Amino acid sequence: MRALVVTIWVFINLVFFGMCGYMYLKWSQYWMYIEKDIEATVNTYDQQIYYYNRGYPMNETTKLLNNTESKTRIKHSIKDNNNVTIIRNSKPRFPNVQGSEFPRDIQKYVCTKDDSTTSCDNKTLQYKERLFKELKRVFLDESNVLKPGQDNYYNVSYKGPKENYMEKTPKEILCELKNVKLSTLRGSDVHTDLKYFIPSTDLFENTRFNSCAIISSAGSFTNSSNGKLIDTYDLVLRFNNAPTKGFAKDVGKKTTVRILNSQVMSKDEFKFLTAQVFRNITILAWDPTNYTASLRDWLDHPEFNLFPNYMEYRKRFPYAKIYIINPQTIWHVWDFLQRNSPNRLRRNPPSSGFLGLVVLLPHCEFVDFFEYIPSVRITKKCHYYEPENNPSSNCHVLTFANSETIRYGLVARIPGFHPGGSGSIPGIGYGLVARIPGFHPGGSGSIPGIGT
Repeated sequence: MRALVVTIWVFINLVFFGMCGYMYLKWSQYWMYIEKDIEATVNTYDQQIYYYNRGYPMNETTKLLNNTESKTRIKHSIKDNNNVTIIRNSKPRFPNVQGSEFPRDIQKYVCTKDDSTTSCDNKTLQYKERLFKELKRVFLDESNVLKPGQDNYYNVSYKGPKENYMEKTPKEILCELKNVKLSTLRGSDVHTDLKYFIPSTDLFENTRFNSCAIISSAGSFTNSSNGKLIDTYDLVLRFNNAPTKGFAKDVGKKTTVRILNSQVMSKDEFKFLTAQVFRNITILAWDPTNYTASLRDWLDHPEFNLFPNYMEYRKRFPYAKIYIINPQTIWHVWDFLQRNSPNRLRRNPPSSGFLGLVVLLPHCEFVDFFEYIPSVRITKKCHYYEPENNPSSNCHVLTFANSETIRYGLVARIPGFHPGGSGSIPGIGYGLVARIPGFHPGGSGSIPGIGT
């Protein structure tokens, strides 16, 4: 009798779980169908940041390139591991029910001369709450394992801990970041003819800067009049082919360093060898590799072959300062980010902006980010040098700040490893700057030309 009861109980459970599994499959197939329709008309954040970091503004051309790029990256991810089996279209997906409500092209958060201190504080608080809400949404959305676009193109196999950065002080996080070494290629690392073109000195070897600025390409720079301020920094870092000519009033005309992705260096449309925007500056190039690939594998099979143009550039300009990031150390930076996140991060290399921060911190007294925390001047315009507005753009990787850093007309200063300097600094207009004290000791940490 007992055996019969157990048999019936097992049968009922099998039927129940079978029905649940069937409903799960039908439900996931339905949402996969819906998402295909959505993706056909909406430029998601991950598509835009992927193409922009690789030199493309998001337009009709990049939409057409999407499938080609994905195939290229999939091939790249498996070429170093013949044991990988890819099962296409097998991952069930659910909808993202938490849509963005972040404001665009609005004036209600902008403090005016007629606003009292209390009124301005209330506007700042409201904007901060919306900003934090969007940050949380993006963070959770990007960590969703069922989200489309979470394919492991680079065979990332992180085995370390996942801690919560919110449980650490900014100083603790910066101390950890200080131990992350993002290095450039040296001649001794290379087995090809490329080794004869690599500079004998390291990037910024024995050089220190007091004030460093990282300039995003955000559309909110338009009509900001921050150009004069930006030009006062000792070092100004920009990305890819973002221009200064014609935009100097808002973004300045000074450029010390450019970080270029391998597409900008390798594709003809960017005119790397002839364009003036790449002349008389320090260039730092990067190209991603498989998470576990050796340096030799990457040198033989880069994702985008930047080496011919790199060598030609050195031939034409033998005294030029042009370096290539060791791609293995790029994943050390990603490991740092994942180690400080309780959620799984997107398994792609870090953004150019964060790589720029890691590069500068050991050499700068402080680093100021311009428009990386979106100011109240945020618009639908993705990049300051693009005339068109893109209503679906979301090109900012929202970062964190405390309650006193989100404010009209102030510089946002983020306390970090260096103990000096805190609080806000007036006089920037509508701009918003995130300040991170560098690892190089000394100096007051004040913004040049502004004072504390």
